[in-house]
Amino acid sequence: MRLLFAALVVTALDASSCKDLDPPPPPPFRIGVKVEGDPGQPLGGATITRGSTTLASTGQDGRATFALVGADGDSTEVAITCPEGFQSPNKPTTIKFTRYADPKQVPEYAISCPPSRRHIVVAIKADNGAHLPVKYLEKVVARTDGSGAAHFSLDAMPGENIIVALDTSNVRRIVATQQNPSTSFRVHDIDEIFVWEQKFALAKPPPAPRGPRGPVLIQSPR
Repeated sequence: MRLLFAALVVTALDASSCKDLDPPPPPPFRIGVKVEGDPGQPLGGATITRGSTTLASTGQDGRATFALVGADGDSTEVAITCPEGFQSPNKPTTIKFTRYADPKQVPEYAISCPPSRRHIVVAIKADNGAHLPVKYLEKVVARTDGSGAAHFSLDAMPGENIIVALDTSNVRRIVATQQNPSTSFRVHDIDEIFVWEQKFALAKPPPAPRGPRGPVLIQSPR
């Protein structure tokens, strides 16, 4: 019995010694993410998740760093959720595990979260169109000045069509074929200035009516 107990102790000690000799597990992979709204505009508050686990959130510099466990050469996917007012990527980001010679080297993945709405300025130059109401969505949003110039701004979604009109209903001097003109602009995924140049032709004024002619004095020869 003593011999059996001694043998078990020796086996346990040998197993423990072998365990101590096993190499430590490799450190986790450190991953960096840089999120921008428009190019060059860091975006804080974006969340990085893997499955149901939140890995990190970007700071004011738009950057976040997190650690993942995996094997060198493998890959995984993380989801980026952008803050309110910005568009999240439609697809997850694929992260590849790569072991660098320099352990301080951290790969950084660039993520774009463009704004959900864009700031648009509409500038109008209407030749022969002074003091005309400018309409957007059937509402007067501006009025041309004495030179026919006007502008207004709005926020719109990318892909939206902006329809702008000039109301000439109270101006009789503009030819009938040019009454109440309108134009449209398509909003792109950038802040933009749209310029509308409209030239109006003016109808010729009717000739002034001739008044009745008075008596004509005829002098007789002397």
